[in-house]
Amino acid sequence: MDNKRNGLDSLAFFFLILAVVFAVFSSVMTNEIYRLIPAAIAAACLVYAIFRMLSTNIGKRRYEAEKFSSMFKRDPYKRFKCPECKTLCRVPRNKGKIKITCPNCKKQFIRKT
Repeated sequence: MDNKRNGLDSLAFFFLILAVVFAVFSSVMTNEIYRLIPAAIAAACLVYAIFRMLSTNIGKRRYEAEKFSSMFKRDPYKRFKCPECKTLCRVPRNKGKIKITCPNCKKQFIRKT
């Protein structure tokens, strides 16, 4: 019997850290009623992290982790509109001032990337 599990990925790790933060926040609160809210959030985060680690649907968990990671990645391209035909031109970031040639109308314009 080959049980493949997802294991600890970046999203599960994030929810584990979130659970710890809410648990600590819950422990420093003095009011018993208000203490239950962060404790419940911490428990929910912990349950979801464990669910992700034990899940056998690796494809779906990988897709969710990639979507989560993509929120923090910066696009390596910058986009400019051509002043002539308004076509969107994509150029690489951090190249300084460059001359951009529109692929549609062939107009050249200078922009800082």
